[in-house]
Amino acid sequence: MRLLDAHCHLEDEAFDADRDEVIGRAVEAGLVAMVTSPIYPEDALKALGLFRGHKVVKIAMGLDVAEYGDEDEVRRTMELIREHREDIVAVGEVGLDYRILRTGGPPKERQKEVFREFIRLAKEIDKPLVIHSLWAQRPVLRVLDEEGAEEGRVVLHAFGGTPEDVSFAVSRGWFVSIPTNVVRSRNVRRVASATPVEWMVLESDSPVLAPDPRERNEPANLRISAEFVAGIKGYSPEELAEETTLNAMKVYGIG
Repeated sequence: MRLLDAHCHLEDEAFDADRDEVIGRAVEAGLVAMVTSPIYPEDALKALGLFRGHKVVKIAMGLDVAEYGDEDEVRRTMELIREHREDIVAVGEVGLDYRILRTGGPPKERQKEVFREFIRLAKEIDKPLVIHSLWAQRPVLRVLDEEGAEEGRVVLHAFGGTPEDVSFAVSRGWFVSIPTNVVRSRNVRRVASATPVEWMVLESDSPVLAPDPRERNEPANLRISAEFVAGIKGYSPEELAEETTLNAMKVYGIG
């Protein structure tokens, strides 16, 4: 069984004590690649130091939506992305997060403004996008559509939209990423059910969204979610793993 973790955070301090062992367990579980996605400039530099040129761990580079109100952080992130375009496989995660409005996060219009800048940056450097869309699935789809996001160049990370949102996304040729908490989340199961396998990728979002919420998540758990999603979709685990892996390889240019 070949697996590819389309979105995780291996530079996170949660892995500082045993990062090599975590990667080793992932490889033993069948993972051929993992895409780690730092969301702060400092973490991006850490990821570059750890994984630049790594055989298995690849880097996407984005910014936490909570930082969109800080113009210096936005500019610094964009400069890092441009500077390291040859070291990364995607721009992201970037997007919209309306949950943070409850705690004083950047207002909707500012979020959309910065999100559009990142979409245009990804086009400029010819990289796919990894999209965050917490409590903002439909607005994210609308902005992507307005900006002309290309078929096969978008990964909707841990997407939580309705079946209608999923249908719209796949009609545009955007990939829907199913996280490892599918085994315990009714909403994620609904998304998995609605997503055609030809437009599906798998992710762990490590260290969060574990199959068991009491535990730290890690990429090796993708094997658990692959088997679970295969049952939902009527595939064998090997077939589901292979097709989602090929999808992720295609969008990220890995292989």
